[in-house]
Amino acid sequence: MECNFLENSLKKYFEILSAKTPIPGGGSATGCIACLSLSLLNMVINYTIGKKGYEKYEEEIKRIKEENEKMLQECMEYIEEDSRIYQKIDRAMKEKENLEGYLKDSIFLHLKICEYMKKTVDFCDILVEKGNKNLISDTGISNIFAVGAFYGAKINIFINLKFMKDEDFKRQIKEKIEKMENDIEEKSELINRKVFEKMGV
Repeated sequence: MECNFLENSLKKYFEILSAKTPIPGGGSATGCIACLSLSLLNMVINYTIGKKGYEKYEEEIKRIKEENEKMLQECMEYIEEDSRIYQKIDRAMKEKENLEGYLKDSIFLHLKICEYMKKTVDFCDILVEKGNKNLISDTGISNIFAVGAFYGAKINIFINLKFMKDEDFKRQIKEKIEKMENDIEEKSELINRKVFEKMGV
């Protein structure tokens, strides 16, 4: 199957994601959720930059926007790249050739999503205080999506680690994930509380 999902409509993507085919699957969907988080946060940023009353935060928010957009572009590529890597893994399992190399490609892709989603939660933490208050709910939803994408990426990493023989590599990856997970859980929960407080709920 051609992995040109970004060239099709969102409706078409959901149709092929629903179909009885191995790709796109959970890894591609994880990249999609990451993109939703980043895109939503970018909307908050765009409604903050140039807005009266937020001038003192403008330079900081512009720096966040630049980094956020770079992460978004990469995560859009991951929606397709995950499926391409899966095809290589599937072929390697049958041919017994270079399997661990392709597994590592998938692991590193999803590790990058984890890192990006941790950074996204950091940005949400800033924007819940300094972003346009009229979009506080969007900041909160971006945070929720980021956490969801983080855990989606973690699941994809761990299913690939299951087939790895390099125990040192497995240990290093698990340690990285654990540290990020502790950080993202603590911060995202704080953001949730802030969002509901600011909405007066």
